[in-house]
Amino acid sequence: MMEEQQQFPRPIEAFVVIIVSFIFIMLVTQSILLLLSPSPEQIDNTSSSLKLLITFGEAGLIIIPLIYVRRKKFSITRIFRWKKIPVHIILWSIVIGLSISIIGDELDRLITIIIPAPDFLAEIAEALRINSLADFLILSSGAVLAAAFVEESIIRGFLQISLEKYQDVTRAVIYASLAWTIIHGMLYWAIQIFLLGIILGLLAWRSNSIFPSVIGHAINNAAALIFYNVDQQIFKGIYLWGDHVSPLFLLPAGLGLVWGVKAFYQYYRKFPEIPVSPN
Repeated sequence: MMEEQQQFPRPIEAFVVIIVSFIFIMLVTQSILLLLSPSPEQIDNTSSSLKLLITFGEAGLIIIPLIYVRRKKFSITRIFRWKKIPVHIILWSIVIGLSISIIGDELDRLITIIIPAPDFLAEIAEALRINSLADFLILSSGAVLAAAFVEESIIRGFLQISLEKYQDVTRAVIYASLAWTIIHGMLYWAIQIFLLGIILGLLAWRSNSIFPSVIGHAINNAAALIFYNVDQQIFKGIYLWGDHVSPLFLLPAGLGLVWGVKAFYQYYRKFPEIPVSPN
């Protein structure tokens, strides 16, 4: 047990490394923004330069965890769970990703009934607005692909796998999802982010690979990008039923999520053993 655990970072070390990485990237990006525009009021959320900076910042989050893993001489592919998956797992991951995007959208709408949408959502919408081909390339590669791959590598890989070595799997998935929720720092989306993290964490644990969760995460981000860039009237009467997602989409999404997760578990029923702490 101890020999196996020594091949992975301790959970507190993994969490500190991630926090330091986020602080470092925030300082770097904020410093660059101040150099480009000394006055915060002059920063344009719609500019391609800002979107490019955000993309580089998202991708840069993995730098410090990578340095830590190299310095500790851990296996990079093992720690970050960069393990290949078969084609049919990719297809199931797509089904799960589409399902959680639709269900998550309806959850957003239900929460808005109780808690009014905060003003910062308008700023996020502007930052995700595609005004040119450059914006499309930057946002699709940054907000969708880079964000999904990097965040899953450090949360469902680096952090969660360290938790699995020292905790039971249930607590490992919950703690990793809580950490992911806290790091986002968005109270309005806390429930949605936490529940999404639970599903992504289960996929990563069961397959011992982040790629199923990367696919689900990327589809969810892509759905948000599409939502902020398509005329909302297009959704009326097709995707939407009043102010909510139509049952014609919600029911297949629910069935797709159940079927996808069930098929996923059946395939990985002989999941490689991960030593679990008796505590």
